[in-house]
Amino acid sequence: MEKINILTSLTAGSGFFLSFLLYNHPLNINKNANRWLSIFIFFLSLSILEISLVYENFNVHFPYYFELIGISRYLVAPLLYISIFCFTSLEQRFNRLHLYSFLPFLIILIFRIPYFLTGKNLEFEPIIEKIVFLILQLLLPIQAILYWTLSFLRLRLHTENIGKVESSTEKINLKWLNYFLLIILLIIVIWFNLIFFDITLLKTYTPLLYLFSIFFVGYFALRQNKVYKYGENEIKKLDEIVTSSNEPNRQKRLSEEQTSVLNNKLIILMETEKFYLENDLNLVKLANKLDTTPNEISFVINELHKQNFNNYVNKFRIIEAKKLLLSDEYLNLNIVGIAYQSGFNSKTTFNTTFKKIAGISPTDFLKLNNQNIK
Repeated sequence: MEKINILTSLTAGSGFFLSFLLYNHPLNINKNANRWLSIFIFFLSLSILEISLVYENFNVHFPYYFELIGISRYLVAPLLYISIFCFTSLEQRFNRLHLYSFLPFLIILIFRIPYFLTGKNLEFEPIIEKIVFLILQLLLPIQAILYWTLSFLRLRLHTENIGKVESSTEKINLKWLNYFLLIILLIIVIWFNLIFFDITLLKTYTPLLYLFSIFFVGYFALRQNKVYKYGENEIKKLDEIVTSSNEPNRQKRLSEEQTSVLNNKLIILMETEKFYLENDLNLVKLANKLDTTPNEISFVINELHKQNFNNYVNKFRIIEAKKLLLSDEYLNLNIVGIAYQSGFNSKTTFNTTFKKIAGISPTDFLKLNNQNIK
């Protein structure tokens, strides 16, 4: 028991320290998102600390403070979703509608005011008391599942959105948050165990999982690059593209003649000038190069080429990579060199994209064409 107490105290302390670091991020990037994540980590750590406080009889000596800590658990799930929302939105700002997420916390806090004032719980009829107890027992698990699901769907939407405006997504796809959600799902399962089943084996490993989750978030959150590197004017231009759920059905902005002219300019830029070789190419840069708007060039790519921006650009990069792989001029390059020469930023992304578009890996492509590469 003492080991569990020490481990949970260490985890909570690490969480509070990480919360401070995220709130005052050394690189000052993704500011709002990191601050909401910081607040989430703070209240998660407070919930973890609750375990150690019971061992120290804190609930006996300071029952009111302990009760407040218990009520604060109803903030954890909404804060997770809000932090993910800020990471994945163009403006990375808090949406006022999210204030409704804190209603359960406020209702329960108001419900417990008589206890803080008199030291006594509200009294109900036996049947009503059972209903109230059941609601309080189920509210936290339901809230956890609801906001976990919303967070998962938000990250899926983010993957679609960055494909609409970015050619290289490996540094901004927030995959680590998807993995963190899997850890959170495991924590939710453990919470269910503590509430309903009390399986000893799961309880034994709970503190280790908490500690791992804190270090996992700390490692990736502090290393996360800025997700959307756009100015205010550019964000306004991209907002309709990102928020549109069905791009081909967006209001037609160009006549057929204008669409054809812009498409011809796009083809020349990509096939002749090889603009796709720009490693940091995005929709805004492409629009500026063609002297048009992101919305218009996005419309042309979606309408005429039936692809999003990311797939459209990477199709040209893979064609270029195939040429390089079979060219005698590049025999001294390895796979990484070919990847960078083709416009990619990493070997992993290159391999994944190559297999997705070509149907085979770069190595298999070489074997198929009887070529050798380092």
